[in-house]
Amino acid sequence: MSPPLPNISANSPLGRSWQRCRANGLAPAQALPDAGPAASALRAGLAENAQLLACARPVIEGLQSHLAHSSSLVVLADRRGMVLHCAGDAAFAKRAAEVRLMAGAIWSEAEMGTNAIGTALIEKVPVAVAGSQHFLIRNRGLAGIGMPIVSPVGGVDGVFAIIGDAAVAQTHAAPLIELSVASIENLLVKTGREGAVLLRLHSCATVLGSPFEALALWSGDGHLLAWNRRFPGVCEVAVVPGLRFAECFGHDWQTLLTHEARPGGKPLALHTRGRRLLQARVDLRRLPEPRVSESAAALPESPPPGARGLEALGSEDPRMAAAIRRAGCIAGNDIPLLIEGETGTGKEWFAQAFHHSSKRREGPFIAVNCAAIPASLIEAELFGYLDGAFTGARRVGALGKIREAHGGTLFLDEIGDMPLALQAVLLRVLETRRVIPLGSMVEEAVDIGLVCASHHPLRQLVSRGMFRADLFFRLSGMTVVLPPLRERSDFEWVVRRMLAEEGRGKSICVAPESLRLLRGYSWPGNLRQLRNVLRLCVAMLGETGILTSDLLPAEISEPEAGAEHGSRRLQAVQVQAIQATLERHGGNISAAARELGITRTTLYRKLGAERPIAAAGS
Repeated sequence: MSPPLPNISANSPLGRSWQRCRANGLAPAQALPDAGPAASALRAGLAENAQLLACARPVIEGLQSHLAHSSSLVVLADRRGMVLHCAGDAAFAKRAAEVRLMAGAIWSEAEMGTNAIGTALIEKVPVAVAGSQHFLIRNRGLAGIGMPIVSPVGGVDGVFAIIGDAAVAQTHAAPLIELSVASIENLLVKTGREGAVLLRLHSCATVLGSPFEALALWSGDGHLLAWNRRFPGVCEVAVVPGLRFAECFGHDWQTLLTHEARPGGKPLALHTRGRRLLQARVDLRRLPEPRVSESAAALPESPPPGARGLEALGSEDPRMAAAIRRAGCIAGNDIPLLIEGETGTGKEWFAQAFHHSSKRREGPFIAVNCAAIPASLIEAELFGYLDGAFTGARRVGALGKIREAHGGTLFLDEIGDMPLALQAVLLRVLETRRVIPLGSMVEEAVDIGLVCASHHPLRQLVSRGMFRADLFFRLSGMTVVLPPLRERSDFEWVVRRMLAEEGRGKSICVAPESLRLLRGYSWPGNLRQLRNVLRLCVAMLGETGILTSDLLPAEISEPEAGAEHGSRRLQAVQVQAIQATLERHGGNISAAARELGITRTTLYRKLGAERPIAAAGS
């Protein structure tokens, strides 16, 4: 039987929390799970919340000495309730670890019952929980106050809390929490997009420059980019990304920018649309660069990151960063690189970046898709041939991809689809560094670097007898695995980077709802699919430059569509995926079926064909 509520109102945040805990099936005497925090999950959490950590670190360091002998800890958690950092009294930290109050642990309400971190996340208000107010008995030795950290674009980024021994009074915790969170939120706004204009506001001029001022970050043309929790209260309108300056204030944006006020001078007097008088300072040091001229805008776009070396691929995802670091370690040597990952994860871009970081960067980069070339022609494609070597051969012969790559890098994509008989020939070429073109008896020396890629783990193909073990060990001098998009912790960073590339200098803001929908989609086509979606969105953007949810394809913006339309939409998506795979493999039915994991007969049926389709490789 559930215990009665402690001495709190059923309609208070804690009362509602206890009711949720009961509804979720938590038991007050529930034991602590055996497994502790996973180091890999913590690494991913730290990478995903790098900006939040950077802004919180100076605040945490300032509090550490204050809490050194206070039987308490200052705790930073992310929006899921994962503890990112704990600091304070070392003796209390050991006791706190016994109930998993430590970095990497999840303190969501669903996991830990009523507590200062998880309950503050749900209630979105400061929450104090002490002793018996905790739902789980094991946590009743704690007392804490947690306050949500408001995101610069609305919503909640995490929780900042002071948690200590329930037997020790924390008399100054509440004001410390309020001041700390204000400082963190202001830093999150101030360290926003470069080339933006920062506006500081308050009804009292003496408060400007303090943690309690209202902040708003604007684009060069006067559209709202970010704000702190106090800004909606002073501007008196509904605040959303892209809001125009003129919708908030009764002043012209350009007049504001050209005003001679500077920090240290007399504040500006601004009136809201509701005629409320505010004092303001404009940080003109963040003014945008002059607009790009039409002639400059017509210049070719910058090369893709893959054409600028591994460092240009920079990622905030731990797995992607590890792949970049590992590949960089062998870039100066002739060690083969094997790249594994799902279709669309960027294996060819990664291969190009590796080439441009290697000592062969001045040589050619020659890519071959082993799955897209019919089995009967792949040997000629790779090794070349002499005039008249076979029926249909070009009269002048052909060098072949291996000889074309001489002095540079040969990239063999989908190496797992190479026929077994040809694998033996390739192995000999890699060991001798010599090629015999078809129709010739003369070996020719080649000097190449080798990068291979596969969407199937080659080790599994070896165990099934579908790939030669000796060739596998020759190719896998260094193996890196690129994570699928749905698992990347830097998803928002990837979206913003792609928009910057596709927008070609245009300032594009992603609405929070759009970002939520993009993040929630499974992305079977990974980076390639995301780029196509964002390219379409950029083409349809209006004058506001805001990527709103109505611009997204139906399968992303309407995930909960009715069953009547869902079946037809799923069928259409399947057909699109099959057609895209066929196109990628040059019409090779067998290769497309292998990639999709279905039989050729099933592939024909999915496309609605009554008989096999005439295509290469069928």
